[in-house]
Amino acid sequence: MPKFLKPLILLVAVAAVAGLARVDKAQARLESKCSRTLIHDWYVDGRIDQTYPVHCYREALRDIPEDQIVYGTLRDDLTRALQSVIRKHNGDIGPNTPVPPLDGGGSGPSGGAGADNDKGFFNWVAKKLGPSTADSIPIPLLVLGGLALALMGAAAISFFARRMQARRAAGDPPPQGPSF
Repeated sequence: MPKFLKPLILLVAVAAVAGLARVDKAQARLESKCSRTLIHDWYVDGRIDQTYPVHCYREALRDIPEDQIVYGTLRDDLTRALQSVIRKHNGDIGPNTPVPPLDGGGSGPSGGAGADNDKGFFNWVAKKLGPSTADSIPIPLLVLGGLALALMGAAAISFFARRMQARRAAGDPPPQGPSF
């Protein structure tokens, strides 16, 4: 086996293990069933349609996926609902105080107005192809992973084909010309 192949195999194995560890860590963040259900409710249509207790909202605020922290409005929608119930009860709330859905909904996962999420071809395609829950792996990541595996497989086939071709060429005697 060539010298460069061993470190390459080791590097690929370490990258695969590290990638799996990060997926497990991301899934472990959504520890509470209550917060997971609340976040999923929001991911379905960009608003919270059910009534959840205050402690679910607080857990969900701790468990927001990183992409929503940076790009989404989930944190704002959860905070707005909590502030609304605190205002209605004059600050006298407990962990099991119910938080009803807000009228008008939130701003949605894509950042636009809640009613505008269903309009347009690209929004329709994104909704059909995109992840349906907060803890699912995005489709583009799966496609890129499959492409990487296919390219590594093609490289391995090419490597072994060249090696077999070199062995066959080394085993054949050189052609003899006419003897004079």
